Amino acid sequence: MNTSENIELVDLQTKQELLEHYASIARLFEDSFGKPLDKELWEWAYINNPFGEPLVSVALHEGEVVGHYAVVPMNLENAQDKLSGFLSMTTMVSPDFRKLRLFQRLAERVYDRIESRKAPAIVFGFPNDNSAPGFIKRLGWTVSEDYKVVRVQPNQREEIVNFIKKAQDDNSMTLNLEDPEIQAWRTRKPNQNWAYEDGIGLKSIGGSYDLMHISDASQIEKIKSEISFNMIVKANDVDDSEAFEVSFPYRFGFRLFNTDDRPDIFVQMSMSDVF
Repeated sequence: MNTSENIELVDLQTKQELLEHYASIARLFEDSFGKPLDKELWEWAYINNPFGEPLVSVALHEGEVVGHYAVVPMNLENAQDKLSGFLSMTTMVSPDFRKLRLFQRLAERVYDRIESRKAPAIVFGFPNDNSAPGFIKRLGWTVSEDYKVVRVQPNQREEIVNFIKKAQDDNSMTLNLEDPEIQAWRTRKPNQNWAYEDGIGLKSIGGSYDLMHISDASQIEKIKSEISFNMIVKANDVDDSEAFEVSFPYRFGFRLFNTDDRPDIFVQMSMSDVF
């Protein structure tokens, strides 16, 4: 029987330390998700990330990674300010070790490291149906079910412009793709095809398009008039949400550190379509 006594919890402090555990992390990933871990994609998110070092805590059993909680830095900005941001991703616990509270214990170690920095910060993510209850109950996240991905038709441009103006005021924070280094990293995710040009990023997917990022509402007019596209909206920010075809529901969650001021976040696909 596996017990806490034969588990070692380790905080990986650098990208080099993380790389040393890659093979074991890849085995846990395949065990958890039933598919191989794409090393190029993993290195893009964890190692080549221009925001800095990832924060990763792992549980080791006889040298093998059996639990993994990680956040990668992804700062959010508006015109006046910047917030230390961390995207929570690839949370994993081996099936044989799932009764030892490793998910919570590892996350708390990562969160303690963020708290110790004394700077206002946000950990955010897009938990699925399986993980959302645990993030709420065990990690103290606030999770909103209000978001959804809608398809915007060419004749709905004016309506979606009104939405963007509402959702992205001067105080709202999002990923800053105006920074050349961040833009280059974000648009060069392996196995995808999109670019950020003139304040707008559209990704082509099977004859359709996703609106990955937009700097302000006026950029909508730069999209070719015949193109329809998908984008994330928050239901209560859209005047007539039933006018848009809902592609699928979306979920956004977060936890704040070192601040009581809840930031206004303009949630975009550029923040979520990472791994």
